Amino acid sequence: MRTALMRITSRLTAIALLSGAALVGTGVLPASAATGTVVTDSGTGVTIRSGNATSFGSVGTQPDGAVTIDCQIYGEPVTGKFGRSLIWDHIPGKGFITDAYVNTGSSGLVAPLCTSNPRADKAIAWYAARSGSTAFQGYCEMAAENSYGKTGIWASAKADWNDAVARGVAHRGDLNPPKGALVFWDLAAPYGHVGVAKGDGTFWATSVGGAIGTRALPYFNSYLGWAWPNF
Repeated sequence: MRTALMRITSRLTAIALLSGAALVGTGVLPASAATGTVVTDSGTGVTIRSGNATSFGSVGTQPDGAVTIDCQIYGEPVTGKFGRSLIWDHIPGKGFITDAYVNTGSSGLVAPLCTSNPRADKAIAWYAARSGSTAFQGYCEMAAENSYGKTGIWASAKADWNDAVARGVAHRGDLNPPKGALVFWDLAAPYGHVGVAKGDGTFWATSVGGAIGTRALPYFNSYLGWAWPNF
């Protein structure tokens, strides 16, 4: 039984780029699908969702007991039976469940990364819909959080980055962030700058030519690296 510590892993050195449509049945068919055990205090199981966040609609319930996991992805953090986790498990032919209620015997990934990231797709679409907008000038962290349906989490991009560093999950200097990862720069001291990676070597952010825009990394000076959103 794993501990109830913050369940984040930095084991992404061989990460594949994330892409694909946000479909309930979407996922890879790995050579090594994993198994786990759903455990809830109520005994009624955990909600299966169409994406890797609680904002996605329910598509059923995975009952307590053994479950097969064909792939996993990072998403909205959830606190459950096994602590706080950013990991979501894809159940073949069904959808996603939070790993916070699944005992896999590990605090990290036990299955391949999914080929789709519905939550990241929504964040990227948020920026694309505001391309050219100057409404978030000077508020890059707010823009990043709003793209994920959140607000007021961190006082600045640098505070967000420092959290990732403190948790040991910051990927310093890596110019190949996966889709949906936050990308950081050490600009506008002491505030920093942040955007959202598109998974193809480019990103969305504020202050690109004075507005929300997209460019290839690193673009700005003093690139720090990337980390999964901790919100």
